[in-house]
Amino acid sequence: MGIVRKQSIYSFLFIFIGFFIGAANVLLLFTNFLTQEEYGLTNVFRQFYTLFSTLATFGSITAFYKFYPLYQNRLGKERNDLPFLVLLVCFAGCVLLIAGSVLFKDLIIRKYSEHSPLFVRHFYLVLPLTVSTILMNLFEGYAYMLKRTVISNIVKEVGFRLVQTVLIVLYAFKVIHIDTFFLLFSLMYIPSIAVMIFLVFSNNGVKINFRISGLTKRIYRKIASFSLFHFSGSIIAILPMTMNGILIASLSKNGLADVGVYGIAVFMISVLDVPLRGIRGIGIATISEAFHENDMEKIKRLYQKTSLNLLIVGICLYGLIYPNIENVISFSKGKDFHPAIMIFMISGTAKLIELSMGMNDRILGLSRHWKVEFFITTSVILLSIPANYFLIRANPLLGAAIGDALILFLFCLLRFIAVWRLYKMQPFTRKTLAVTGIGLICLLLTLLIPRMPHAVVDLGIRCAVFLTLFAIPVLALGISKDMNELYRMALQKTLKR
Repeated sequence: MGIVRKQSIYSFLFIFIGFFIGAANVLLLFTNFLTQEEYGLTNVFRQFYTLFSTLATFGSITAFYKFYPLYQNRLGKERNDLPFLVLLVCFAGCVLLIAGSVLFKDLIIRKYSEHSPLFVRHFYLVLPLTVSTILMNLFEGYAYMLKRTVISNIVKEVGFRLVQTVLIVLYAFKVIHIDTFFLLFSLMYIPSIAVMIFLVFSNNGVKINFRISGLTKRIYRKIASFSLFHFSGSIIAILPMTMNGILIASLSKNGLADVGVYGIAVFMISVLDVPLRGIRGIGIATISEAFHENDMEKIKRLYQKTSLNLLIVGICLYGLIYPNIENVISFSKGKDFHPAIMIFMISGTAKLIELSMGMNDRILGLSRHWKVEFFITTSVILLSIPANYFLIRANPLLGAAIGDALILFLFCLLRFIAVWRLYKMQPFTRKTLAVTGIGLICLLLTLLIPRMPHAVVDLGIRCAVFLTLFAIPVLALGISKDMNELYRMALQKTLKR
């Protein structure tokens, strides 16, 4: 079994475990023991610290992905100063971010005091969340280049969610006050960071070399140019992912309550990202090395295989979630999350299109044509920001869903055209059409099942029906060798027991 397939499968499994814990937190605990406004606050926190953590890195982590293979080949671990340079940039970014937050706090108060006063009251908690997110992303980057992606994904995806579970249980049993809950919530990444430090620095891991190398002195302008371009592109790319929740909190009459509804839908959509996140770590390292070795055939194979496998898993997850959203939101008694169904249908479908494109964004971003990715990102986001603003102002939840879908579709179209024009590669085969048709038929058949009176029973039946209808033809036709291999491995281990 190849390293990409093996580590991707393990990463996917552990990321999915993390999402399962997250689902229990969000759908059973948060939505029942927190008010809709309090749950909305946790989502606004997420939007802000995701945006701020991207700002504070200045594109340095992407540069680390790009240039680490070169540094390792030329300098080795002992003389490689790139990990230190990236750490230094992130530290400077944290200092500037804290100063900026203090400087612009009055603006935050003016924008959110009317519709989201609870956010204004706890705004300062965004800072520890941001700093810890930066550290997690940095150490994750180190782990990716060491190809220690399985353990890093376990730590990143499972660790903080277990902390959330403990916190909400403590609050549910009135061991802690709501203000204490939010304070501890802002520190939820600290245990994971401690484990990541051990992971990346132990067992002949990353070395922090404080002496600037001759290689850095020769190519620092190239690194700086690459970082700044990707920094600008990352900021522009992250804005639509974070601005919707931020704008809803500011513009919607329901404030944080609507953010809570949007957060439920975004969480369900994020489950579709599980396969992409599982394969991204080892995929980044493999693509970077392949470009360094000028092995375009290897990149093409990875492009098509990731496209097919991501689509299969994405359709499977979509087919398990969409027919059951009504059952899921029924667990949140006394709260109206029904608009989440519409948001998931629109944005989730766009997410499937993105998954079908494989890793085209990383292929462009790590190639010598990386500026093309920057210009694509810039043009799409500059167009989408005003569009999202007016869509959300007209209808906060529907507008956010339509805005998300339009952005993803434009990204997919432009990146597809760019990779095809530059490298004569495209991710689709006849198998893509086959698995799409199978998935659509199975979804329609599952939706036709009469609804059972008990939500848990109905959920179980729909999941079982869709999974059975979808898995049998996919495996029988041998659409994906990786999926058949995974099934064979699982079957062997089950029979041994």
